[in-house]
Amino acid sequence: MKRATKFDHTQRELIAALHALRIVAREVGSNYIAGLQSDVARLEQAAHQAKPDDMTDHKQLSQMTTMLKWLADLDIKPEKGRRRDLKELDHLIGKLNDLVDTW
Repeated sequence: MKRATKFDHTQRELIAALHALRIVAREVGSNYIAGLQSDVARLEQAAHQAKPDDMTDHKQLSQMTTMLKWLADLDIKPEKGRRRDLKELDHLIGKLNDLVDTW
């Protein structure tokens, strides 16, 4: 009987810990997505505010063309919710930020 009680107790502890982990994962995921969205909003604002006289027209135009190509090449499937897609989004947004930081 003691073995069953210990099993029940351990099982309840594990279920509670996994539930807490699910809540933490949801919060971390939400905050991570909010950060990505904030970065994209900053990129949009920078693109909106870009002026041809801020740098040589050719360099900025070339960078914008590169950014458009990267965006067009993005191959993700949001409905699947894959970690790989999040990594790809994060990587792309980082590359875009690197370019915009030179403006």
